[in-house]
Amino acid sequence: MTAPSDYEILAAIGDHKHLQVLLAVAAPLARARKGRVVPLYVSSDQSLPDWFVIPEELTDVVGPPQTISGPTVGAAALDYVDQHKPDLLLLFWRGKPSRGRYLLGRTLDPLIQYAHCDVAVVRVKGDAGEFVQRMADLRHITVPVGGGPNAQLALDLALDLSEQAEVTALRVAQASLGAAAAEAQHQILAGAIQQAHAPKRLVARIEPAAGVVQGIRQATENDCDLLFVGATRDSLVDRLLFGNLPQQIVSAVATPTIIVRRHDASPAGVWRRMVWRVVNLLPQLTNAERSTIYRRGRSNARGDADFYLLMVLAAGIASLGLLLNSPAVIIGAMLVAPLMSALIGAGLAIVQGDGWLLRTSLRTVLLGVIVVLLVSVTIGLLVPGSRLTAEMLSRSTPSLLDLFVALISGAAAAYAHARRDAASALPGVAIAVALVPPMSTVGLALTEGRFDIALGALLLFLVNLAAIVSAASLTFLWIGFHPDTGQEKRVRVFRGGVLVTVILLLAITALLAVLAVRSIRASQHHHVAERVLIEQLDTLLPDAREAAWSIAETAEA
Repeated sequence: MTAPSDYEILAAIGDHKHLQVLLAVAAPLARARKGRVVPLYVSSDQSLPDWFVIPEELTDVVGPPQTISGPTVGAAALDYVDQHKPDLLLLFWRGKPSRGRYLLGRTLDPLIQYAHCDVAVVRVKGDAGEFVQRMADLRHITVPVGGGPNAQLALDLALDLSEQAEVTALRVAQASLGAAAAEAQHQILAGAIQQAHAPKRLVARIEPAAGVVQGIRQATENDCDLLFVGATRDSLVDRLLFGNLPQQIVSAVATPTIIVRRHDASPAGVWRRMVWRVVNLLPQLTNAERSTIYRRGRSNARGDADFYLLMVLAAGIASLGLLLNSPAVIIGAMLVAPLMSALIGAGLAIVQGDGWLLRTSLRTVLLGVIVVLLVSVTIGLLVPGSRLTAEMLSRSTPSLLDLFVALISGAAAAYAHARRDAASALPGVAIAVALVPPMSTVGLALTEGRFDIALGALLLFLVNLAAIVSAASLTFLWIGFHPDTGQEKRVRVFRGGVLVTVILLLAITALLAVLAVRSIRASQHHHVAERVLIEQLDTLLPDAREAAWSIAETAEA
């Protein structure tokens, strides 16, 4: 009970159940911390409903209700928090976990992320009246301790919530690791207990289990009235795809649960909030929109007769454009080629964990590449006097800039596929990132016996392929797609697809970086040689002028 006397708890009330549950938690906390409770209700006309009545026995710490209005409930409540700066914001969660951008809902998530105060979210599955009675006679509170400020806040709030309740600080030990793991967890737990404001009231418990969620479920299923859980700092990808640990715990246990998060004013906390503001810039797709896009992606991934005819035509146009050294003709081939749809389908398949769609998309890409190679080799053999042109050579030396262009283009293509209003951008995306011209360059270079040029063009195609698929996957994830974690097969497809894509992307990036370093060194050597040559010419032959020169590599004896 170390909190100052002006400690303020803001309870955001949405309906009668919220009122009962939140006041049952807020009132004892306010008494323990010698503070007060401010009930907050968001209304379009700033009027209170008939059910909003403060029980007489709570009026010693619960103040008059405050009514506000705003464009949304979350925005209005967040403005109130920013203006009045309470110490603790108390929220009610209906307990319906989801994945994607919003874990606890469109209203709660912004409050949890951006409120400049500590936040506690209460989840009660059963009857509100039963919970109120439970709170009046708390016997046993369990607090899993994972380390960090949120776990410490959970311990302190649990201790203040009831003086007579037994508060258990819990650590889960990996059962398969035996006694050594349990002893290590015990030492960690002892350190966390000593940081609590009333360590003598805490009971230490080590629960052996196969996982954290299973251990917490085991520890709370028999003798636990209330569970406190500190929010974790999961990575952005983990949160978007699989939810976070508190969410998984809430889904697994029936015990009333309070999830707490301490306000983080550190630079790392500010950075995380900035990241989530950026994430929220893109609109979240509805279930119906995601279903439509998913069906369209599965349809476009198939290589039908139209696909292969367009690939033949695109390969022919690209090959002739390369031989003619004509950028305009090559651009025409980019617009005709339908290969982008298959790559976007692969990105969507990874995010959805759809093995059939991933196999279909990759097979379509592979067959399309074979068609381009066959057409370009045929044209290279039939066209008399064919030679390497500047357009072909420009596609044989990929750089990191090409990788960045492909990443941005892949994101733009995925977004344009997902948003019909942005579909007009697809032709521009097709022009920005080349798929058919590099493979046509491979075929034409092979007919000339220039395997170095063919290898460089193939590398450019792989750069574009890996970048488009990875950027498309991230974009689909950003706007609301995610795998069904209830199906283990889909999770395996997702993890495998992400792993392969990341490895390929990293390998290509490393190779391009090496090539870039070599190019820079060669350029430096060129400039040094040129400077020395000019200086020597001025010294030895003052009237001589530089015409042309080159550096020849010689093998050491």
